Amino acid sequence: MKFLLLLLISMSIYASDISWITSYKEAIQKAQSEDKHILVFMSKEGCKSCQFMNEKVFVDEAVSNYINKNYIALHLDIHDNDAPKSLQVSVTPVFHFLTSKGEKFKETLYGGKTAPFFIKTIHID
Repeated sequence: MKFLLLLLISMSIYASDISWITSYKEAIQKAQSEDKHILVFMSKEGCKSCQFMNEKVFVDEAVSNYINKNYIALHLDIHDNDAPKSLQVSVTPVFHFLTSKGEKFKETLYGGKTAPFFIKTIHID
């Protein structure tokens, strides 16, 4: 019985995984080949709000499914990344919304958010 419960929990976590890329250049190439927008999540080690996003928001099935379906998900560390200077930040978490050509199409979002708020914000009109 415990094994079955563990298997079900593992499957639900796996189903909610976001397919993060960690290279800006790779994300641009993939976005252009798949004709998708890019969601850029910029974080740093020790950021409590970044940890909240990872542990509470990105595991939400509605959030992860929407991101995987509609975006190329790009996760960058603010101290070590290949993003252009225009995307560099000093606070975290930060979310940039880019076209497949790397141009912003939505206002940059700052700070941790709840899953319901976040999914409304990332919605593509």
